[in-house]
Amino acid sequence: MTDESWPMVEEAVFRLFAELAGKTGTDAHVAIGPRLAELGWADIEAEFPVEASELLFRAQGRTLAHTDCLDRVMLAELAARLGESVDGIVLPDVASGYTPGSDDQRVSGILLGPLQGRLAVPVSTPTGMVSVGVVDASRLDGERMDTFDTSAFWTRVSGPLDAALVEASTEWELAISAAHRALATELVALAERALQIAIDHVTVRVQFGAPIGSFQSPRHALADASAVLAGARALLAESWRYGGRLSALTAKIAAGRAHRAVSDVALQVCGAIGLTAEHDLHRYVTRGFQVDSLCGSHDQLEARLGERLFESYAPGRALPAAISWAE
Repeated sequence: MTDESWPMVEEAVFRLFAELAGKTGTDAHVAIGPRLAELGWADIEAEFPVEASELLFRAQGRTLAHTDCLDRVMLAELAARLGESVDGIVLPDVASGYTPGSDDQRVSGILLGPLQGRLAVPVSTPTGMVSVGVVDASRLDGERMDTFDTSAFWTRVSGPLDAALVEASTEWELAISAAHRALATELVALAERALQIAIDHVTVRVQFGAPIGSFQSPRHALADASAVLAGARALLAESWRYGGRLSALTAKIAAGRAHRAVSDVALQVCGAIGLTAEHDLHRYVTRGFQVDSLCGSHDQLEARLGERLFESYAPGRALPAAISWAE
């Protein structure tokens, strides 16, 4: 729970992210730590740990800023096993979902931002466990990826893994859960902004002498998309409130599906102008598709969730609950 000072915190964070989003250049991937320190973020996180983390990704989604927030939340969960200061984390390739693609001899994965600093590398073992090591970026090869969102700076990383590895399966599960909640929050914020753009458009766009928002077809389509988004928002709120691996995975699935539903409708009702580079809508659509692919797309995670729900199923026995609704 927050107090009466929280609106001022939110305003300061949104102002900071809007400033960062306004920076030009193709490598505007910002290490957010020093700027947050100016706001006294350590004290804010200590008092409101859940709300502070949620706010960062909500602000990032709304403003389209590029920061290392995802690295921060994942590294916070892995810190106890790393034993040294780390600047970033090598994420699994998009085809791998949230299973690390590196092995005990080679690094393989995605880095958000340019290749630099000391990097945490998660490693899958043949037994299904996950270990983690730390590698200097200067020993790795990096190639900037040609991403769907052209404003994103993602680097494909490869090279030898010459680091001591420590077992970190539990910490990796916590890190992935934190990532799924964070990415779901960003996706919901992106979808909210895309939906508002579409609503604004149908309100002022006139056809046959009336705003197109007065016609039944676009109104129903937008209402359906809004309902899907509301459901995703509710699931996400429960995940932030109660935590849990399964609820975080479910929240990201719902957020990815909601963003896709909103994008489809928004592009339809905005028509040709929504597809142009000059219009803002495409920025929230492409960023969302990009974000959804990290740590497992909603399609990949939905398949994984189905496997997980049914792996221990027996006839006559109820499936486990993904979300527990509290009174």
